[in-house]
Amino acid sequence: MQRYLFIPAAVWLLSGCDADDITLVTTPQPVTINTDFNDGEQGWSAGFSDYPVADADIYELESGIADLPDDSGQQGFRLKGMNRSDDLFMYLKGEVIRLSPNTNYTVHGSITFLSNAGVDCIGIGGSPGESVYMKLGASEIEPEQVDFYLNIDKGQQSQSGNDAIVIGNVAAQDASCDGNTFGSKTITVALEDGFEIQSSTEGTFWLMVGTDSGYEGLTDLYYTEINLTLTP
Repeated sequence: MQRYLFIPAAVWLLSGCDADDITLVTTPQPVTINTDFNDGEQGWSAGFSDYPVADADIYELESGIADLPDDSGQQGFRLKGMNRSDDLFMYLKGEVIRLSPNTNYTVHGSITFLSNAGVDCIGIGGSPGESVYMKLGASEIEPEQVDFYLNIDKGQQSQSGNDAIVIGNVAAQDASCDGNTFGSKTITVALEDGFEIQSSTEGTFWLMVGTDSGYEGLTDLYYTEINLTLTP
């Protein structure tokens, strides 16, 4: 069962002089979603796609809240996978409800994570950092794998799709090229570069953050914070 990421309160504007003549007006407001995974999943859940489900064992897929690979004593949401299909997609998703119905929102903000991929490293099929593309997206339906692929249009590797945009890659300055040393990285998306989506007639949509890999090797990430604003 999915938990909700954020349930914003409606903003009611009262007008009129008499109690019998009060009009309730809902004005769309920006919504902020601030997630620190040291406090648990907080409504996010993990998924994988673009791989044969029958061969899942050889992809070494792992997900869930885990201790960070350092001595900080903190936790993050770990996503790990071996990209044997040359196109593995690993993502976090969560539903937002009680938005203004049929309203256009721009999703923007920042995503912070630890990555095992250094800068300018060499790998099979592509680099372990620059060839693993971070994407931000949203959709009216819940993102999930159907047969081999994702059921929404995330695009392929370095290409954006109708339901997600490329916002960076997982190459971290302090990570090593051997995959054994992790580095922290924050990707920031400005309002003018954000992802646009219209809420459903019920005032909902699904958020998604994930990596689309062109590197034929192991990607190991620990998401520590996701701070997003939904601006109408």
